[in-house]
Amino acid sequence: MLQNLSSTFHRISSAYTALLITLLYGYFIAVIMPEQSAMSATYEGSWGAPDRHFFYSPKSLYASIAVWGNAGRSDYISFRLNLDIIWALAYSGFLITFISLGSRKAFAPDDRRQLLNLAPLLPLSADLIENSLAIWLVSAWPVKMEAVAWLAAVSTTVKWSSLVAAHLVLLYILTYLLAKKLNFFKRR
Repeated sequence: MLQNLSSTFHRISSAYTALLITLLYGYFIAVIMPEQSAMSATYEGSWGAPDRHFFYSPKSLYASIAVWGNAGRSDYISFRLNLDIIWALAYSGFLITFISLGSRKAFAPDDRRQLLNLAPLLPLSADLIENSLAIWLVSAWPVKMEAVAWLAAVSTTVKWSSLVAAHLVLLYILTYLLAKKLNFFKRR
């Protein structure tokens, strides 16, 4: 199953796909995220949203949610149900596309490292889980669910850790390609 999914990612990754996903990724970074950040700054206060932290406690999460007000909580939920899902797909698609393109050039077709293009699926999954749990918590306010809050905090940490790891996979492949181009491996 994983092999089939990886092969599908390799098959659909092309210069055209790379251009499209880069434009979408760039649009989110340049337009959507700054607008959302400015809008959310009006209600989030100095702590910000939970998904901007590497880790947080339920206590700090609930203290933040308390100051958002009904309009802030509604905006938070709306963004997580709409554009934040597209954002998660955009950054994951960007990483999948470029890891696929790079690994196809770097490694033999039967090399197990071709499966590295699956690495972005972990931060994508963690992000979607994080959003689901956060929406649940914010929707339930003022009811507090400590266990769910801890799960949300852990999913945030998993998201950020695995997102860094997925970027390191891309960096590894780019470094490998550069070394291959410079004939580094033949000199040894």
